[in-house]
Amino acid sequence: MALMDLGMYLAKSTWAFSYAAASFVTLVLSWVAITGTATRNRKINIVLCVLSNQLSELPLTIMCTDACFYTWLNLTGTFQESLLVRFFYYTNIITAVGLLYLFKRSFEVQALGQKFLDQLAKESKEWIELPGPTTARFWQQLLNPFLWSGDYTLYENIPYWTLKEQLSVTKTDGWESAAEMSLDIYKPHTVEGGDDRPVLFYMHGGGWTAGSKKIIGPLLTEMISQDWIVVAVGYRLSSKAGYPTQLVDCKRALRWVKDEIRTYGGNPNNIIVAGDSAGGHMACMLALTPNQPEYQPGFENVDTAVQGCLGLSAVVDLVDMNNVCNHDSRGRFVKEVARREGSPTSADNIKFLSEHSPRFRIKGGTGIPFMIIHGDTDTLTPVQNTRAFVNEFRSKSGSSITYLEVPGGHHCFHVISSPRSWYTVISAGQWLTHHFDTIAPVEAKKLQVHEIVEWGWTV
Repeated sequence: MALMDLGMYLAKSTWAFSYAAASFVTLVLSWVAITGTATRNRKINIVLCVLSNQLSELPLTIMCTDACFYTWLNLTGTFQESLLVRFFYYTNIITAVGLLYLFKRSFEVQALGQKFLDQLAKESKEWIELPGPTTARFWQQLLNPFLWSGDYTLYENIPYWTLKEQLSVTKTDGWESAAEMSLDIYKPHTVEGGDDRPVLFYMHGGGWTAGSKKIIGPLLTEMISQDWIVVAVGYRLSSKAGYPTQLVDCKRALRWVKDEIRTYGGNPNNIIVAGDSAGGHMACMLALTPNQPEYQPGFENVDTAVQGCLGLSAVVDLVDMNNVCNHDSRGRFVKEVARREGSPTSADNIKFLSEHSPRFRIKGGTGIPFMIIHGDTDTLTPVQNTRAFVNEFRSKSGSSITYLEVPGGHHCFHVISSPRSWYTVISAGQWLTHHFDTIAPVEAKKLQVHEIVEWGWTV
């Protein structure tokens, strides 16, 4: 009996200690999520970004989980009245206030999105009302953010290299690297070959050296629900040559799409490039460097022009001469991504960084519409550089650019299903439809409420 009592005591103590530690960590992370605090270490910032995104986008889910755990500990007698227990009880109250504040901030995007949609409706004649917390479907998605729709056919891991390119890549980088040169196509069930639907050509993020095309978030699922063809592009993450290998691979994928997408119901003359983070950088570069032979080795005569660009949390300034990045992003890109020699601030490397920064490729305009979306608490890709890019685009380009700066949005917040993501994605989806979907309404109409698609992660 004594051993059993000792075991029960140790088990209860372990659960109580674990809960106390989790409560304290959640309190600290709530503060980080609200303030956008960052360090000078990139790896720590990535961890803080991932955790902050969970709290910012899923605060009610975290509160419900915490309440259930706390209730269970009390019902099982794990918590005994003490000064420590009382301390963490008040800690939880403070944390709950912080989480409710984060939930409130996510709804601030509703007003921003509605204002944008109302302005867009003056041209499109399609009036959209953003969804609110008045339907069961809203709360079902909110409390279970991993719901996702399967109303499409998925064609996976289609290689886009030529035989000559495959042999060359296999020889220099290995077969696994060559296998990364593939794409996935999401074709809505309502679309047939030859339908000429718009194509969203999407490149994932991951700092040019990580990530996966298998993770699709709310934006891609939204566009699939609107009968768009979505192409999720993979590219080499570990090439010995370093960047711009990734950009060249994406242009190779674009070449394949232009040749083959009509078979899947897409229009090769209506392709919009998009991406998040590093993928957003390459989307902007694809849009700003059409038909430039230095990025098209072996296929210099292929037309790589696109019709539009959508960047989310995109890296638009690799030079970062004002040092607004919280870590040495310039040095990391030169050494780890591009694998170049010399100091990151040498004349040659600054020239290289400038040539591969969308901000410095605008010269003379693009001829296609842009949309840029960025969170104002992004600690990995600071919003200051994005603001500068948008200002330069407006002053130098004859094309239109739409900019949405999202309150409380952390880096790549849009990949998590949440009110902030819904409002942002609906706004982006309507922008895409307005500019690129030829099947558009000709008479003004008032939609009741935009339906919430089953958004979430699918891996």
